[in-house]
Amino acid sequence: MSDVHFSRIKLGLALVVSAGLFWLCLWVAMGGGPKAALGGGFAALVIAFAMLYFARYLLDNRILSIGATELEFHGMASTRRLRLDQIALMRVETQTVNYVTTRYLVIEPHQGHGRTIKFAATLLEGRFGGCEGVADLITNGAPDPEPFPLPRRAPTPPSAARAGGFGRKGL
Repeated sequence: MSDVHFSRIKLGLALVVSAGLFWLCLWVAMGGGPKAALGGGFAALVIAFAMLYFARYLLDNRILSIGATELEFHGMASTRRLRLDQIALMRVETQTVNYVTTRYLVIEPHQGHGRTIKFAATLLEGRFGGCEGVADLITNGAPDPEPFPLPRRAPTPPSAARAGGFGRKGL
């Protein structure tokens, strides 16, 4: 089973920046008029939810666990399992908003097997090579790791075996 993680450094940096923006929005909401209070309060509320997102994934930064036959998506509040044969479509989507381009990995299951899974490649570790590498890993299925070998004991010689069994001695 292979795990795909978010980068803890990027998550920590995003949490610090969003905490600073949260306090800035509260300062604007407290110091301005009614429009500033409404705008700053709404922005502070949105940023508070973003801080929860960053804090949750900072504690456990695993986003996907990919096995040979299934994958697990670790969301904000729950974990979803999906067999690889239940995936209808998988694509890499690119969105540009205000000259900022973001790439997403989108996994759509067959109808009746849950909602679409979508996460940004911005916060991913560079271990698998971004969205394309994770998509290739899902397509090929992660190899199962070798089982941990158990230590072998030396065989017991037959002369060391105990004669007899339960009951009286000498019978």
